[in-house]
Amino acid sequence: MDIQLHEIEVITNKFAKEQKVGSGGYGDVYRATHKGEEIAVKKLHQLHGLDDKQFHAEYRNLREVRHQNVVRLIGYCYETRKKYMEHNGELVFANVMERVLCFEYMHGGSLDKHIQDKSCGLEWPTCYKIIKGTSEGLNHLHNSQGKHIYHLDLKPGNILLDESMTPKIGDLGLSRLVASTKTRQTEMRDGTVGFVPPEYINGGFISKKFDVFSLGVIIIKILAGEKNYIRCSEMPPEQFIQLVSENWTKKLQEKAGHSSHEIDILGVTSCVGIALRCVDEDRNKRPCIKDIVHELDQLEAKLKAMSLASDVSKDLTAGQRSCDTNILSVDPTMELRFPFEQGKEASCCLQLTNKTGGFIAFNIEINPNKYRVRPSQGTMPPCSRRYVVVTLSAQEAAPQYMRCEDMLLVQSTNITQDLGEMNYQVLFEAAMASKVVDVVQLPIVYVTLDQ
Repeated sequence: MDIQLHEIEVITNKFAKEQKVGSGGYGDVYRATHKGEEIAVKKLHQLHGLDDKQFHAEYRNLREVRHQNVVRLIGYCYETRKKYMEHNGELVFANVMERVLCFEYMHGGSLDKHIQDKSCGLEWPTCYKIIKGTSEGLNHLHNSQGKHIYHLDLKPGNILLDESMTPKIGDLGLSRLVASTKTRQTEMRDGTVGFVPPEYINGGFISKKFDVFSLGVIIIKILAGEKNYIRCSEMPPEQFIQLVSENWTKKLQEKAGHSSHEIDILGVTSCVGIALRCVDEDRNKRPCIKDIVHELDQLEAKLKAMSLASDVSKDLTAGQRSCDTNILSVDPTMELRFPFEQGKEASCCLQLTNKTGGFIAFNIEINPNKYRVRPSQGTMPPCSRRYVVVTLSAQEAAPQYMRCEDMLLVQSTNITQDLGEMNYQVLFEAAMASKVVDVVQLPIVYVTLDQ
């Protein structure tokens, strides 16, 4: 929205010092409240020409962006007023341009406040959340706006955190909107030393790999710390990854009750490996941001699978079972309850857990004239979970709390591998004949809404 300057002066108490929360090369930032919402008010310095360029770039590129990992632009102010100013020892009546941008206020501050000298003060889950969120926000800027937005000044000070430590990319004052991803050359040398790639420093070349280099530096500084970052260029990649791994292992072991060291260390080393490829001096060897996001998605899936396997292993070691079968665990364990409402369908959910190190086939039997099951058959890989939805067709009878004659049966049997498209009926008939099928029986109960 277009916010009038006098409104901004009221909510910032005329840009009072006590409301100032930060400053940069192009402006100062103030905390204020506008229409019940806390906002950050960025007032640009009085620098002609260059100032206009930063203002227009940030406004133009942010006004259409809607992404959970890019800071939200709320409004702007661009006004010219006449003021008496001192010039060469004399008072002159001059035009003064006031340029202000208003953003959502980020209570977590900027990322640079959380990166310490030797290591990051954040826990691994938060570190990963920041790495993944920043990558997704950058991917959105690069690939989701029709034309590509290159940030060109990505650094910890421009990654803002909300109260839940969700990262949001901010300060697009140097960003450029380009029609293609071709490399281009510029005479200007903006950006922050240490975060700009060598091809830009040496030749002014800008490409989609510019921001990827900056992202790599940020990831390394998050996971290795400011001082250890320098060492990544002094040693082979494998040795640097080992250094970071050892530091994180010590950090995790010092945390009481933390038991997933191996899983977390795999996450740390994988992210450092990605970051080292991002800071390759040859921009052609750096990955694209969309490939980085895809790689992080795969890593996340792998870490979740390992975590599930670890949980299942603990359950087996402790002898915990949620049903009387050694093959497949079924939850709920006692009965299947349907919230009943006359003339309406009702559904409930089963959770199946394969706690073994092999593949399992399952088959669910229930009255098909009254119930639907999705899926009713399937194969589960080792140490995995699956959810089954059971739907009760609309019934006209209105029972009170009652146990039906109906039963749900979950059959399961071990198989050597995922057999793909198989005839489960034939499989279970053969397994039953050989007496290698476990069966869980669940009585069915209706519960009316008033109960």
